[in-house]
Amino acid sequence: MTQALIATALWLAVIGLIILRGHGAADRSTINATASVGVGLSLNISPLYLTVDAWLGGHNLTDLIANVAIIFGMSALARGVARASNEQMWLTKLVLGPRRTWLTVAITVAAISTLAFSQIDMEGTSARFMIDYGHQPAAALYSGVQHVYFGAVTASLAIICAREASRVRGAKRLATIILMLGGAIQTLSCLDVLVMDASHVAGNDRVLAAAQGVYDYVNAISFLLITAGFVLLPLGRLIDDRRQNKRSIHLLGTITPAWERAQDLEPLGARVENTDDHGSALYRLVVEVRDVQATKGHDFTLTTDEAAALDEAERHLMGEHPSARAHA
Repeated sequence: MTQALIATALWLAVIGLIILRGHGAADRSTINATASVGVGLSLNISPLYLTVDAWLGGHNLTDLIANVAIIFGMSALARGVARASNEQMWLTKLVLGPRRTWLTVAITVAAISTLAFSQIDMEGTSARFMIDYGHQPAAALYSGVQHVYFGAVTASLAIICAREASRVRGAKRLATIILMLGGAIQTLSCLDVLVMDASHVAGNDRVLAAAQGVYDYVNAISFLLITAGFVLLPLGRLIDDRRQNKRSIHLLGTITPAWERAQDLEPLGARVENTDDHGSALYRLVVEVRDVQATKGHDFTLTTDEAAALDEAERHLMGEHPSARAHA
């Protein structure tokens, strides 16, 4: 039931991202990576797992395919966030760095997982793969290498988002915080899996049961948060862009009378016509009004509202959020 819920949330996220892509707020790589994670999580739903694995010969290859799809999909999503960040630590550069490094590490993890998988002694299809076979060292290695890598990816995601949360504003900040929480909780989930793997091999059923109880909740919560965060990022970008555009329109209306007076004193070119690029139009007005101010001096004066709007427009064009001034 939990796996079905998580998988459904992922596919709803894919649909949401496709819709947002129509508004230019989401890119194809994000959609493809989210779909990859969705495929992996869907294959963990027991009825679907059993059906697909029967098609593949009943050797639990479905578990390997699902895990590789989740690893590559999630690391690609996290890498997208890392590339948009200005600061990267050594861990991020290793697991989410340049394309060649990222692919080399991810493929190495997949290769080690595949090799360990081939050494597991299996008796047929099992929708409870690690419960049935987790006592084998090969199975522990198979699971462990994946979750060490996955934990490094989600830890990097959480750290990047923690740093970015103090820099971004508006709706995007909420999305960043949600992603940060999802990444941090998933990192804890990966550590919990490593405890499960070690305790299963050691035959410590008490620790195994306790770790399993934690995993059932933590893993689901983290994936739901990560899913929500990756949908809210482009949605937040769209909301913030519209808010900024509305602000540009307001400032244009306030500054235009000053620009018209400046035009009477010094030819400034064609009048600014209606355009969808309100930011560029505002930039032109600000530059030209400032130029006339500098050249005409006392012959060109601004009203109090116009002067305030001009200052605000400059901050707006530099990307300063209004709330930042309130705390300055």
